[in-house]
Amino acid sequence: MKKVHLTANVLATGATYAIEQAWHLLRDAVLLIQNKRYASSLVLATFCLEQLGRAEIYRENAKDASAGKRVTLGSMGRSLTNHLPKLFKAKIPVTVSMPVYGEPPAPGSQAAIKLAERLTAFRKILENEAPQKALEVRKRALHVDRISHFAGWNRPSKAITRDDADYWVGAAHVRYGLLRSELEGDNSPVGKKIWAVTQQLELQESSWNLWTWEEESAEDRQALKLIGERAFGGQA
Repeated sequence: MKKVHLTANVLATGATYAIEQAWHLLRDAVLLIQNKRYASSLVLATFCLEQLGRAEIYRENAKDASAGKRVTLGSMGRSLTNHLPKLFKAKIPVTVSMPVYGEPPAPGSQAAIKLAERLTAFRKILENEAPQKALEVRKRALHVDRISHFAGWNRPSKAITRDDADYWVGAAHVRYGLLRSELEGDNSPVGKKIWAVTQQLELQESSWNLWTWEEESAEDRQALKLIGERAFGGQA
């Protein structure tokens, strides 16, 4: 099976099914956070991000196959079987802030340019750290373990707070929306194929308020989407 040639259409379909599974995981993560099951909600949110990374891997390989490159399960290898490669491909959104004392620099000034450069560099560091953090927080949210640096046990239901769940469900919410927007605007043959199947499966937009996790109207969704993208540094 690992040597079987996979066509662009097959891989594009796999990408869509991965997005479908990410949607199911996101929807269930929101249901759990609404019911104050924060640890379980966080676990599903990080798995949602991992599925979005899997979708990206399939999409990239579908484009390679479309260009004539031979693609097999074996050639994709560890990128599909290991957690970290998928989480890196998910491009997990991160929040970036930096204290500014006194008046903020004027737009376009040298100080503003330097501040933007510092924020960009800091964001890059956080983005590179995010996949490992996702694995670590998922472990805390899932497993009862002895804690090495002091006497006691990790108890997920006690260790994971609402803020923890808000952050990771929020990251999954924003990243799902960004990927969906990217696919809608992807005019390559592979992109069109994925979007067509996405439409057939009726995969919805994420329609929750990032602060209350209640359903929002279409107008409120658009406004909150922009706020969420700015907060997490996403680029549509």
